[in-house]
Amino acid sequence: MLPEFKTLNTMGVINITPNSFSDPKKFFHTVQLEETLKSLQNRRDLILDFGFESTAPMNDSISDSEERARFDLFFERIKDIDLSDRWISFDTYRPSSFRYFESRFKERYRGQGFIFNDVSGVIDQELETLLKDKKNDPFFRAIFSFTYIPSRELTGKHMTFLREGDGMALAIEHFKAAEKKFKEWGVDHEVIFDPCFGFSKTYEQNWELIHHFQTLKEAFSPERSWLIGLSKKSFLRKSLLPETADLFGEAEKLHEKLLQNFLSTTNGHCFFRVHDFEIVERVLKQLQHS
Repeated sequence: MLPEFKTLNTMGVINITPNSFSDPKKFFHTVQLEETLKSLQNRRDLILDFGFESTAPMNDSISDSEERARFDLFFERIKDIDLSDRWISFDTYRPSSFRYFESRFKERYRGQGFIFNDVSGVIDQELETLLKDKKNDPFFRAIFSFTYIPSRELTGKHMTFLREGDGMALAIEHFKAAEKKFKEWGVDHEVIFDPCFGFSKTYEQNWELIHHFQTLKEAFSPERSWLIGLSKKSFLRKSLLPETADLFGEAEKLHEKLLQNFLSTTNGHCFFRVHDFEIVERVLKQLQHS
C-alpha cells in the first residue's frame, strides 16, 4: 500500500549522471545502483528521487533525448528490482520528460505516487498543462522552486540569475505570486514549495532563508508541504574556515546540525532531500534522546 504522503520525511537522492557535483558517477554505469535499490526495496517510507541531468553551473545542459536515453539505460538495469507501492520523484525541469518517466514506471510497477521535482521555478504553459492534467490526482505532487531562472532551458545557468535584496521578502513575493496562479488553476493542493537553497541566490540569502524559514512557512497555509534540500550544498562549505582539512565531511556535519534545528523548530509537513538516506532518521533519534 502506498504510504500517505504527509507521513514521509525523507527524499533520497539517486543521481544517474556522469558529472553530478555531489556524487559524480556514483550510480552511473556501476553495480552500486542495483545494490542500493535492492537494499531499499522494503523502505517505502523513503521517497526515491531519480535525476538524469546535473544542473550544476559548471556542466553543460543535455538534450531531452539524452536525458531519456540515460533513463532508458537505468530502467533496463533495474528490471529485476520491485519499486511498487512507494513514492517516486523525478528530478527534471522538463514536464515532457516527467511524463515519459512516469509512463514507463507505470508499465512495470503498481501502486506508486509520482513527484515532478522541478528545480527551474518557471511557470509556463507546459507546467500549467501538466498540473491541470493531474488536478485532484492523489498520487501526484509537483515541487515548485524559488529561483529567478527565466526559462527551463537555462536551468543549468541558474547562478547567472541573481537578485540582490532581502531574501525572505523575495521568497514570499515569489511564492505568493505562484500560489495565486495555482489557485486559479485549481491545483494548489498538488504543489509543494521548495526554497531551493543554492539556486540563483547569494550566500547571504541562503543563510537568511535557513535562519528564518519558519517565518517564510508561516506566511502560507499550515497545510502547505515544503521540501528542504541542504545536502552537499556548496555554500555550506564556504561557511567553514579556509584551512578546514575535510571540507566535505565538516559540511555534512553542519548539514546534520541544521536538520536538527529544522526538525525541532518547524511545524507542519516538511521533508528533506538528502544524499545520506539515514541522516533524517539519525537526527530524529538524537532529538528523542536529548
